Amino acid sequence: MKVAQFCTLLLSGVISLPVLHAQNPSVLQTVSPYSRFGIGELQQNGAMINSGMGGGGIGMRNDTLIPQFINFANPASLTSNKLVAYEISLLSNTVQLSNATANATFNRTTLGSFALTFPIKQWWGASFGIVPYSSVGYNVSNADSLAGIGPVVYKYEGSGGVNQVFLSNGFRPFANAPKQYLLSNKYDKLKLASDTIAIKKQLRFKKNLSNISIGIQTSYLFGSLSNIRRDVFPDSLYTFNTKISKRTLFSDGYLNYGIQYAFSLRKSLNPKYISMPDSNVIRKKIIRNEFSYLLNGQKDTAALFINVPGIRVSFGAVCSLPTQINTSNDWLGQTYKQVGTIEQIRDTILNEKNIESYVTIPAMYGFGFSLKSNSKWLFQADYMTQLWSKASRGEINYGLKNSQRITAGLQLQPKANGRGKYMGVIQYRIGARWNQTFLELNNTQLTESSVNFGMAMPCPYRTKLGEPVSRATVNFEYGYRGTTDLNLIREDFFRLTIGLTINDRWFSHYKYD
Repeated sequence: MKVAQFCTLLLSGVISLPVLHAQNPSVLQTVSPYSRFGIGELQQNGAMINSGMGGGGIGMRNDTLIPQFINFANPASLTSNKLVAYEISLLSNTVQLSNATANATFNRTTLGSFALTFPIKQWWGASFGIVPYSSVGYNVSNADSLAGIGPVVYKYEGSGGVNQVFLSNGFRPFANAPKQYLLSNKYDKLKLASDTIAIKKQLRFKKNLSNISIGIQTSYLFGSLSNIRRDVFPDSLYTFNTKISKRTLFSDGYLNYGIQYAFSLRKSLNPKYISMPDSNVIRKKIIRNEFSYLLNGQKDTAALFINVPGIRVSFGAVCSLPTQINTSNDWLGQTYKQVGTIEQIRDTILNEKNIESYVTIPAMYGFGFSLKSNSKWLFQADYMTQLWSKASRGEINYGLKNSQRITAGLQLQPKANGRGKYMGVIQYRIGARWNQTFLELNNTQLTESSVNFGMAMPCPYRTKLGEPVSRATVNFEYGYRGTTDLNLIREDFFRLTIGLTINDRWFSHYKYD
């Protein structure tokens, strides 16, 4: 079906939105009739690894291995970035809107994200960047009839978006706790008393404290949303059409907070070492804590050395408090006559500029965890909720519902440490996301579901040990939102994200013999 034929598509909602018109998507950041509500369609503004694993990552952290990724989901994860990492991505979004009788397809391509993260101290990491926060793009109409006047068509148009510039900082407030304990008088007394049990207990407690990271993300939201309503009287010669335009400028700060706790399970012993009788293995000290292992009198460190690290476990939580975002509103009301495609303005009935107001963004809470085995595999799962029933424009409540989101994702790399054939060192990612949105239409709260697949492919340049320092990433996502039941609209979307993540080492001091 041609796009022009989609003008007859029926949409019925809380505020009746019957007919959806085609509109040039190149001038819109989104193409969705549902973006009319609230502050628009919220964007999934994750980094490449987040978008490839369902959009989550509250519990994800890097380790000392290359490559290192950027995690937008939790600012506390920045303490795990030991190298500089910068990332840029492009997003192509294809959307098919349909009901039981008609459908149309739109496409848009935009900048996905840009971010840079870098370590400042052993216990302090930072990041900054820009991502889209929300977007509006719709063109709908509703036909009715008024007594004594005749037919009337209510037309609604919207466009624009809100962007987010952020500066994030992550800290390990107790990073030096074990070292400080070893230098304390309490440790000296326990050592003098040979109380090794108390010493181990205190060291374990201090080490657990050092594994705690906290983070704060300071964001600046800016942009504009344009909403236009027209009341058109197509059969009346004596009644002027009316047009009410509203432009809302966003300009204010916004804070997110995060915390993570990470630890490693015990290292597992080499199975060959475990299965051998003690009489067959001789452990010989070379120097300090270095040993050689002799199997039946012959050195065989490759087979016997205990070098299988345990799984790294990380738990995380994020939150944001209710925030009033300052806005400035321009209102323009006009009457006009439609002559062909030209609107001939007859009078201005409303003209107000720079009307100060605010939009309340409600509280958000989320938690998640991740499991990581070296560079072989990584699993994450998240849950997040946001109290959109408290959202308002000034003192007027939007009438939205609380939203919730569940994500899960898995990353696999067949060959560890960046070595092996090319297909073996690609990081393969799969994920899924289920989202109960803040929209309730015809007593039905809309849900959104999607599945993801991605590949992070090493670029040619590598370190001396063979690890790639940069990766080109391609993510694919298919999902849908809404339903064709109850005269609602179903949105099927296919998103292609292409990005580049580069690791680098800055501010290094070289030493010469």
